[in-house]
Amino acid sequence: MFTSKRSIPPPQDSLPGEACLLHKIHLLEEQASSITFTSRRSKAFSTILTSKKNKLSPHTPPPAEQSVLQELFTHGGVRSPLGRELKCCYKATLDGFSTTAFHNCSDFKGPCVIIGWTNNSFKFGAFNPEGYRSTDDYYETFDAFLFYWGKNDQTTDEPIVLPKVGGSGAALFDYARGGLQFGADGLLIGPPLAPVMGGFAGPDTNSGIGDLRQAKSRLGLSYAKRPDGKESLFGDELKAVLAEVEVFCSPQIASLY
Repeated sequence: MFTSKRSIPPPQDSLPGEACLLHKIHLLEEQASSITFTSRRSKAFSTILTSKKNKLSPHTPPPAEQSVLQELFTHGGVRSPLGRELKCCYKATLDGFSTTAFHNCSDFKGPCVIIGWTNNSFKFGAFNPEGYRSTDDYYETFDAFLFYWGKNDQTTDEPIVLPKVGGSGAALFDYARGGLQFGADGLLIGPPLAPVMGGFAGPDTNSGIGDLRQAKSRLGLSYAKRPDGKESLFGDELKAVLAEVEVFCSPQIASLY
């Protein structure tokens, strides 16, 4: 079992004031929908928000994998509301390997667990407590982490976790034209192919978008090295070609965005 970084309350059948909270959220959503956007950036952001109301992937992890995903969420300090199942919001082999497809499916879904497989069947992943919003910005947190399964034991319920090191700064990057980036070099999947100038770009920007088949990792600066001393999440290789990437989120948390 994982040890959570903070005290997590046990699942409850109901949450105090939940009905009132959901009513307030509904009212806020109605008010937001009535706002007239005047600036070009605001209009673009409004369009992105509307496009994120996509359906979740039909893929639902089996009970054994579901248990592991729940443990990873808890390890990152997030409990899925009411202890309900996590759902797959992005699956590269179904939705596409472009970073545009990734953001269209994963933005505004809240904290998420990412699971990946290389073309050599090496299984690894990461936890993002902030989620994705295509902000072209970075986030500070100690709650993000990387993990992997041993090469000969990928069915174990306890992946090896590599925590954030070197302070909380620049733990996560959220590039609209890029995929997943943990630290400056801890794990990059589908990095943008053009320089990021900062400011809101939006995931529909087609210039220089990344490909989630391409991944690279260098450990030690922003995320801990592997217990065997290897300086890449992928072992002896700094780069890897990916066969699959999946992103799992909590539908209950996602519904609040």
